[in-house]
Amino acid sequence: MATAPPRDPTGGRLEILDEKSLEASPSAPNLLRPQAYREALLRMANTGRKRNTAALVIPDYAVRMAILDFEEFPQGEDERTALVRFRLRKSVPFHIDEAQVAYSIQVSEPKRIEVFAVAIARPILLEYEALFTEAGFRLGLVTPSSIAALPLYAESGSGITLVAKLAGTTLSMLLIEERRIRLIRSLNLHAEHEDGVSHADSDLLDGLQQTLAFAEDQIGERVKRLLLCGFGHQAEYLGRMAENELKVPYAVVRSRFGVAAQENAGLLGLLEEYAA
Repeated sequence: MATAPPRDPTGGRLEILDEKSLEASPSAPNLLRPQAYREALLRMANTGRKRNTAALVIPDYAVRMAILDFEEFPQGEDERTALVRFRLRKSVPFHIDEAQVAYSIQVSEPKRIEVFAVAIARPILLEYEALFTEAGFRLGLVTPSSIAALPLYAESGSGITLVAKLAGTTLSMLLIEERRIRLIRSLNLHAEHEDGVSHADSDLLDGLQQTLAFAEDQIGERVKRLLLCGFGHQAEYLGRMAENELKVPYAVVRSRFGVAAQENAGLLGLLEEYAA
């Protein structure tokens, strides 16, 4: 668990829990040891204020994200949300009518509206929110880690950027053009490697190859650069391997407030956006 106040971004705190306490899932309870998180949060909270306001970054695999295309998009908010729910209905492993849904319009042209949508099962959302509300926090924002980290990729340059982000057993792949998300995928590596075999090499290269092919076939552009986030000491080895195999230059995601690691990439992204 990582925290940092926007008024003092370098004064953040990081606490690694000594036992497995969380397993991200879009349809099953995520917090295996919620009391461990409650205790850590109370230790890290700013007790000098009566009411703490917080933004919460949650794992990518706890939600479902999608890019939706429409020829027409209603004007009313209720009608828009209902349409987004309808399009997501068959692609999420939970009851969409009981889910929390948010969306953002990325492209608005005649006969073409492109929407980026995020949905989370309400019990999963309440599970995370309860940690903070029970500790006296007022939540102003709840966002998946890859979306929170978007400001870290903003200076990557023109053209298509491929981001590979590892957090625990979740590997997220994003195609980004400036701040427009062209593709996002999140894979649960744990489910595919229960025998304990290392997933870094094979899964990363397979995922990169598939995503590069999507960029060329569906978007009609080649990926110009690869950004690696959350791979720690393996980043250079994996980046050079990707350069040799896929012929795409790589860089490691960084922040002006510190190294972007698995535990804090989303937090650092929010600080890039909102820090004083």
